[in-house]
Amino acid sequence: MLNGGEVVVETMLSRDVDQVYFVAGGTYVTILEALSRHQREIRAVPTRLEQSAVFAAEVWGAIQRRPACVFVSRAPGAANAALGVHTAMQASRPLVLFIANIPRAQKGREAFQEIDYLGMYGPIAKAVFDVASFDELANVTARALDLTVSGRPGPVVVALAKDILDGETGSPVIPKPAPPVIQGAEPSAVTTAAKMIEAADHPIILAGEIIAFEDAYAELQSLALATGAGVITAYRQQDVFPNDHEAYFGQLTLNRLPYQREAWKACDLVINIGCRLDSATSADYTLIRDDQKMIMAYPDASVFSQWQADVAMGANAKPAMTALTEALTNFTPPASRLAWRDTIHAQEVAFAEPGEISVQGDVDLARVISTFQRVVPSDSILSCDAGTFGRWLHRYYRCNAPSSSFGPVSGAMGYGVPGAIGAACADPKRRTFAWVGDGGFLMTGQEAATIVQEQLPVIIIVCDNAGWGSILVGQQKRFKDWDFGTRLVSPDFAKLADGYGMASFTVDKTSDFEDALRSAMDHQSPALIHLKLDLRDVSPYAGSAR
Repeated sequence: MLNGGEVVVETMLSRDVDQVYFVAGGTYVTILEALSRHQREIRAVPTRLEQSAVFAAEVWGAIQRRPACVFVSRAPGAANAALGVHTAMQASRPLVLFIANIPRAQKGREAFQEIDYLGMYGPIAKAVFDVASFDELANVTARALDLTVSGRPGPVVVALAKDILDGETGSPVIPKPAPPVIQGAEPSAVTTAAKMIEAADHPIILAGEIIAFEDAYAELQSLALATGAGVITAYRQQDVFPNDHEAYFGQLTLNRLPYQREAWKACDLVINIGCRLDSATSADYTLIRDDQKMIMAYPDASVFSQWQADVAMGANAKPAMTALTEALTNFTPPASRLAWRDTIHAQEVAFAEPGEISVQGDVDLARVISTFQRVVPSDSILSCDAGTFGRWLHRYYRCNAPSSSFGPVSGAMGYGVPGAIGAACADPKRRTFAWVGDGGFLMTGQEAATIVQEQLPVIIIVCDNAGWGSILVGQQKRFKDWDFGTRLVSPDFAKLADGYGMASFTVDKTSDFEDALRSAMDHQSPALIHLKLDLRDVSPYAGSAR
């Protein structure tokens, strides 16, 4: 006979769930007790904040391409987790958030820590379930785990009443796992799309988040070769295509470089594979022009309601690209197309070389990143927080390994350190680095304690410019030489790291970075590098605060 907590854990085991993140709560002690008896099968990582738990699970799910589970207590814990769920939804990442809810008899009376989770999470999650009885516990848990990876992946929320977890016992039948739903491209759509590709002058493949989830990296490279098209990646998806590939046109970040504007102006056909065309990628929904044709393949039909595609394939990325590549077997990309592609890529490479921007401080982030690229293993994993420091990474760091760069598609700060926890747990054989600003670190940097407790060899690089860089840039674009509320007094991050039990290093000038990085890597244990930056060097683009 199983209690409610045991049913949840046994259902997780039936889906091969082997990673859990949580902040311990008294409302789900039966789940914690069951997890304690399955430590060989499920690794349970206790974070210090629920937001961090979801960020870690999001990155773990992205690398493993299956869901991690997150457990939080009711209202305070559930509210803290909301930012992570919103980020996972916007990034199309699989995870299941379990909320230990108030007892059923107390619902609807504004009881202690009561929240309507359907109303709260409905707009920002793929689905929300509220378990009504012990008898449906196994079925709902199984549905949630299956749904999170079906079609467009995303976070699913499950509310579990405390009395269901603690009270009745039984021997429920756990449903067998559902087979994955794979949607293929309709043959006539493939034929039409292939003819459009053959007729285009300057096609560009827009590569999105579904390519990573489906492990369709090889298929994307085959399609690029078959079409002769350039490949540009969606926002924060720069690792879905090798950056040193001859077809790479860069990432559509918040700042478009001149060569990208030139390429997009010439583009007459967009081959959109697995990108939902979010507002960051699409420059606030202005990216696709009326005179451009678009082929679009995406596994969620609702996304097509937002865009008018000339060929719309409600399909998974991998079968769609395979079908298109096969349809182009007898096609040879014209020399003029390849010459144009090579010219744009050469400009992309040039813009990624440090030296073009003169910095005013003693630490040049472009040269720091160039050194970082040279020193670290090529398959290293980077968890990059939100903030203007990240724009230096987007411009200068070359991603040439799949699942090597993660960041908050939603723009949520506090992602970097907990994201690195998920990455280090998902693939411990690869080196993991958390790149984070001083603001982001002071939101979730306390997870350094989790890194030390779990003995994860994560290296945190704090880019400290003593300010809210993104906001400062916006202020000074609108009001010249003016700022308010954007200057910060930062602590000594190296001393903080010492307090957490991490090796620590401080870098005051560019030439000191390599020694600090090599020393941190030699430790094979958690470490932190404090980069002291000049706020005048906030961004590597025109319009920076100077």
